[in-house]
Amino acid sequence: MDPISVGLLFGLIAQSAAGEIGKSAWRGLTQLTHRAFGDESRATQALEQARENEAGVADLAEHLADNAANDPSFAELLRAWVTHTQQAATDDAVVNTIGGQAQIHGHAVQARDVGSIRLGGQDVPK
Repeated sequence: MDPISVGLLFGLIAQSAAGEIGKSAWRGLTQLTHRAFGDESRATQALEQARENEAGVADLAEHLADNAANDPSFAELLRAWVTHTQQAATDDAVVNTIGGQAQIHGHAVQARDVGSIRLGGQDVPK
């Protein structure tokens, strides 16, 4: 069985830590993390660090991938979580985010599947 990519896990963990779509994925990740660490306080700390910064995400992804490489039953559970999380990310749900160091001056429009639309300008006589 192919090893689980740390890079893939990094992306899915980061995605799971944010937004509505990530809530279900985060619950599953929490269970996996507790199983991988086998210690409640270490697992909780790893999850908190993953929510706070990319270094925490990277550490958790690496720990989960290492654990999967050494435990076939854990690898199976982790693969199921990966598949479920990827599917949830491609469903019809829409998540629009302006974040990071973004500085918006004026209006911001976020949408999906918008038909004909006109923003600004003057009305065109019919």
